[in-house]
Amino acid sequence: MAEFDKATAPEPTDEAGRFTIVLDDQWSIGPKLHGGYLLAVLARAARETVATERPAHTSPQAVTGTYLQAPEPGPASLEVTVLRLGRGASQLRVRLDQDGPAVEAALILGPPATPTPDDVAPAAPDLTPFEDCPRSPSGSDDDGRGSLPIMDVVDTRLDPVTAGFVHGRPSGEGRLAGWASLASGEAWTPEGLLVALDILPPATFDMGLSGWSPTMSLSAHVVADPAPGPLRVVQWVERAGADRMHETCRVWDADDRLVGHAHQLAAIRR
Repeated sequence: MAEFDKATAPEPTDEAGRFTIVLDDQWSIGPKLHGGYLLAVLARAARETVATERPAHTSPQAVTGTYLQAPEPGPASLEVTVLRLGRGASQLRVRLDQDGPAVEAALILGPPATPTPDDVAPAAPDLTPFEDCPRSPSGSDDDGRGSLPIMDVVDTRLDPVTAGFVHGRPSGEGRLAGWASLASGEAWTPEGLLVALDILPPATFDMGLSGWSPTMSLSAHVVADPAPGPLRVVQWVERAGADRMHETCRVWDADDRLVGHAHQLAAIRR
């Protein structure tokens, strides 16, 4: 099993701002690497780049990634451009290359947020308890469901209340909810939240649209470092058209705090 910390760790080169990495095939949806995993790799490279001059800037507070082509598992390179090193935040741009540009992201890094009594955020949703939700299988090409290797490393559990599509009974609402924890037992990190914010199936499944929905752009905000324990994840369709959808995701930690939210533009393959 590829632990998240190892699977996302870039290797520095002799050239400042340049890294190499071997993209891990377990962090995949079918043959394609998971979009949140790729953003986490870019965020790790950004953090490594500012670690000496801005050691407190450990949280990817905002990440907007554009997916240019789907990289394959295996060797890739990363190039980090520092746009600004501020006292409260650093702005960077990171590009992942593999036979040409594959993913590019703009990032804002800063210190982890400190919760205060004045914080205002959506309340954590009531879900079926974690232990009462079945774990999503990784499947295989042999049983007709397709391979989902990432489900072996991220323990993902859909709330049965929103999982009618699994049994051919989508509600039509376009809303999914569930739980996520790292199967290795690792605690969720700010970079890990970038995975959690993209871990549920496309919410269009709850509308009866079961085709592949490749992410074109994903904007994720990390609100706070998550407390140890499973995350609650809710995802819904803002708009679905003929070939595009807009989707929103929110994540709460074990202390019922909103720790991340994201919005993505994805294609619809009917």
